[in-house]
Amino acid sequence: MTVARLEPGRWRRAKICFVLGLSLCALANAGARAEGLGVSSQGVTGGLVIPSADVLPLGTMAFTYGNYQEPQLGANSTRQNLSYGVGLLNHVELFGRYANYLEPKTGLFIRGGASDISANVKLELPTPWRTGPKLALGFNDFVGRSRAVFTSNYLVATDHYGPWDITVGYASGTPPAGVRNSPPTFDGAFSGVQWRLGDTGLSALAEYDGRQKHAGLRWHTPPLAALGQAELVASLHRSFDASTPTGVSANASNFALSLVIPLGVDRAKTAACEPEQLQELPALDAQPDPHALQPTPEDRLASLRQALVAAGLERVRVGLREGAWGTSVVVEYENHRYAQNEVDALGLVFGLGAEMSPPGTQRVHAVTFKEGLRLYETSVGVTAYRQFLRGGPAGYVTNSLIWDRVRPDLAAQTRWIDAVPAAFSRVRVEIKPDLAYFIGTEVGPNDYALAANVQAIAPLWSGARLYASYLVPLANSSNMDDGGVFASSRQEQGLKTAAVQQSFWWWDRRVLANVSAGRFYYDTLGVQGEAAVFVPGSDDWLRLRGAAYKDAPGGICGQDRAYAASYRHMFTPTMWLEAGAQRYSDGSNGPSVEWTRWFGDVGVGLFYQKGGDNQFVGLQLSFPLTPRRGMAPGPVILTGPSQYVQPIRTRLSSGGGQGNALQPGAALDLKLDTSLSLDLLNAGRLSQAYFTGQVYRMREAFFLYKPDLDQRGP
Repeated sequence: MTVARLEPGRWRRAKICFVLGLSLCALANAGARAEGLGVSSQGVTGGLVIPSADVLPLGTMAFTYGNYQEPQLGANSTRQNLSYGVGLLNHVELFGRYANYLEPKTGLFIRGGASDISANVKLELPTPWRTGPKLALGFNDFVGRSRAVFTSNYLVATDHYGPWDITVGYASGTPPAGVRNSPPTFDGAFSGVQWRLGDTGLSALAEYDGRQKHAGLRWHTPPLAALGQAELVASLHRSFDASTPTGVSANASNFALSLVIPLGVDRAKTAACEPEQLQELPALDAQPDPHALQPTPEDRLASLRQALVAAGLERVRVGLREGAWGTSVVVEYENHRYAQNEVDALGLVFGLGAEMSPPGTQRVHAVTFKEGLRLYETSVGVTAYRQFLRGGPAGYVTNSLIWDRVRPDLAAQTRWIDAVPAAFSRVRVEIKPDLAYFIGTEVGPNDYALAANVQAIAPLWSGARLYASYLVPLANSSNMDDGGVFASSRQEQGLKTAAVQQSFWWWDRRVLANVSAGRFYYDTLGVQGEAAVFVPGSDDWLRLRGAAYKDAPGGICGQDRAYAASYRHMFTPTMWLEAGAQRYSDGSNGPSVEWTRWFGDVGVGLFYQKGGDNQFVGLQLSFPLTPRRGMAPGPVILTGPSQYVQPIRTRLSSGGGQGNALQPGAALDLKLDTSLSLDLLNAGRLSQAYFTGQVYRMREAFFLYKPDLDQRGP
């Protein structure tokens, strides 16, 4: 990383400014809490234009759009500032910023101004004091060195005194590439103050960014329940004493609008959930009426089966099994209605099973199937779970819960009340967006082609299904038109894929594989395959992918085969690092690394790909585009994708003047029509530790979605 060299005099002034500011912060009352983080125009948490020492909390996302332009880059008619940030780890935030400062198009490949994608990271530093200011170290535009525009490193301190937030810091920046005689966009001593006006959500801000002054207002909404407790943040500000490198005044009025979203389930709220339905559950010590006709165990199991089917589960089969744990209720089921997370279906099976099981039942076993293929088994103690449903401690449930992928199939030792499983949907239609796009290239700020991908899935036999994909183009930019620079990336209308897929276990259930054969990329015959090799005694797995085609389809840039092998190491049940090697879609070979973290049902990933001389880094967001509870099963059901994965990447270079585009197919990750992880393995969130950590969500799902209970255990 390149850091600008500072003259001794500037260092002395910087140190004096920083020490004075830090002393002022130390006088502040650290007990006061900063309310409502804002996002600066630089694409970091902070004030109007300067960063603060605050960082996004773990699992929080921020999207911002504004029109501020650094005067060091001139003055342009198009001024767009977009940023996306996420709290990836405790005390660490990462932002991606897209700045588009352009003049109208003057030729096919010529645009005046700057169009730049940059990455910013900020780390909150540990401090020896318990009360006092926060300190943070930040790095702006730290990748893509050959075309860096906003490169700057900074140290900042922030503290809060009553309604006042005080920030001081020092930045060391480098001049933007490609802009003559331009000073760094962020350099020197900076400071700012924010005055929060009571509980109105309104704040007044005044700042100095090292070259010009700024003043403005910011307004925070309270958390909005309709938007998942997200906050909207709007700001208006005016710059003063701003000028371009040629000396032209650049004072301007600017705005910004942010959406700050806490990702995942509100765990505290879920854990404290006491639904009204609690009062409907009978007391644990309730005794049956001795004068009433009591249901037999078979009656209870039949009612349980009926309730599970009414809840929307498919291929349901219920029975009793005798074993070392005593008498157990066994429930086989398949779930496509609660598509965001398999945890919701397990919550229904455990809750209904525990409440409706015959007297004396010790455990409920939930056996999960997909397309009629048995995948894994999860069980829990009946007494512990019934207590938990009534507000009892979660510890007894987590201690009794057992998840196992390799557990032997004991169906033959189970006494089923009905040997034939319940009905299942014959056709599932899934509609999802299919988006090809390029941002910040030499020929345009934003080129895209959007289509609707209509997928039909028809189960055949155990583990098999017929899969078809039909694309309907919806809109595209002019560069995606016929004859345009990116015409090859535009989606075509028609039947893109028609294939038969078979999933199966192999090698004593250590390998789960899926193979597809049929027509791909509209007009070529081929085979696609994927396998997960599970590591014994660990939650890690080896991931293998490959594709081979009779003809070279345009969808993989003229190559008739591609493959990838990677190892996924699970740091926690919701965080992993996957590294491996690929033969990419353009025929190049090289390594790839991806880091993924899940916050509830939203996944955030960072990746690096190198194919030949091309290197790319990017960020990937995965989120559900279907309701938590979807359409009830029927002959045909309509749904959205359980996870829609959308990456954004930029070229990584260290010199040589390499641009960011005009190679749309370079080193693209191998893309298969379906995903073993998404379709069968709960998007990779699959382990004993994961399910034990989700027991509160299981309880919540039971009370949200259970049908009426006709028969209950004593």
